[in-house]
Amino acid sequence: MNVDPKKSDLLVSVVSPIKNSEGWIENYLREIYALIEATFKDYEIVLVDNASTDGTVEVVEQLQQELRNIQLYCLARSIPHESAFVVGLEQAIGDVVITLDAAYDPVSPIHEMVQMLDGKTEIVYGLRRDRVQGSLSLYNYLSKLFFKLYRQVTGENLPITVSTLRLYTRRAINSFLDNSDRYSLFSVIAAFSGLRYKTFTYERLNRTGVPIKQSYTQAIARALRLIFLSSHYPLRLLSFIALFGTFLNVIYSFYVLFVNLFKSKVAEGWTTLSLQNSVMFFILFMILAILSEYVAKLFINNQNRPFYLVARESRSLVLTRKREINVIKSHTEAQNSITENSN
Repeated sequence: MNVDPKKSDLLVSVVSPIKNSEGWIENYLREIYALIEATFKDYEIVLVDNASTDGTVEVVEQLQQELRNIQLYCLARSIPHESAFVVGLEQAIGDVVITLDAAYDPVSPIHEMVQMLDGKTEIVYGLRRDRVQGSLSLYNYLSKLFFKLYRQVTGENLPITVSTLRLYTRRAINSFLDNSDRYSLFSVIAAFSGLRYKTFTYERLNRTGVPIKQSYTQAIARALRLIFLSSHYPLRLLSFIALFGTFLNVIYSFYVLFVNLFKSKVAEGWTTLSLQNSVMFFILFMILAILSEYVAKLFINNQNRPFYLVARESRSLVLTRKREINVIKSHTEAQNSITENSN
């Protein structure tokens, strides 16, 4: 096999979750294949099909007969989109692994991202230009606001406008793959390592041809999940509220004693009692809300149910990495090699 000596020696893995992508997945695969084939000697494209219901899998398997180093993992049931990235990270074997949303992220920054590795940098984050610049939709504005809050609450060094377009070194990936909550924390989990990172901005695109719909309900649920699973501060807040409620009860007790000692005729105190009940019930329900999140998490973990199941798996007919392993040279080639070395 002839290999261009100018190509990088890094083994690069590109991880992309896909779902119901029949109409555009071929163009995406040909685009990314052409780029990394021209840039890297060793590479793999890892696709995680998130339980597609159209012909996505059939299209990919047809392309695997033509394009090299494409691996496809089909999930038996649908899981959250960001969790599918982690499934791909678990299957990838590259020295560096690039996560890329096939529907919305461009492939052109891949070479730039690899060039940003300088021996100290372990993570490269892509920052969406529409979130970095001032003109924001309400959804993007709330997203930035959440990540600002997240940084303040957790103290983690995470870019505020972080996206799904990222590069991880093998060291960075190994730092979080053993985390039991990794499937729910893809957005922030790399920040837990404290490894050095770099950022760049890019223009998001839309390969699907369908207007992007943002679900505020899902976004709020995801935000709560990130806060509760990655920080102990909600429990600290719970402790503070409980202590504050206790303090209010003590003050109220002194107030009742004061009224009874210095008032000859005590009113029934309906307003005061109602106010007290409102405050106490507010604190009680807030405590229940926070505890419910942690109890739900414990319940899910205790079910011992696998987070995902690969129902079907396929690979390209040719895997470059595999073809270069255990190759025995012919007698003539071996003799020529010995002669060249002796000279």
